[in-house]
Amino acid sequence: MRKQRVPWPVQVWAECREKLRHVRLRGDVEAYADGQLRGAHRTRVAAHVGACWACSGSLELLQLIKASLRRSPQRTPVSLAAARVRRFAHQLTAPPGSDRPGR
Repeated sequence: MRKQRVPWPVQVWAECREKLRHVRLRGDVEAYADGQLRGAHRTRVAAHVGACWACSGSLELLQLIKASLRRSPQRTPVSLAAARVRRFAHQLTAPPGSDRPGR
């Protein structure tokens, strides 16, 4: 049986620091995908995304979602008046006695 190796405190701290950095960068990556960052901040985020596979994957996923939303047809919600007219028309064409109260 092998003895488990315990990581050094320095290594644990470095991993925690890196995780915290990614939590803070999550919003920056989203802003970068939207084109909202300018100047040096944009350059820093671009350099990080270029070097970090996790953040570059997040960026790619965001870009795919945005592209998909742009390609989808524009759907407008049904107006309340149109819904009421349809329900009234359905009630007029329904056989007698098939009304459901509360609808």
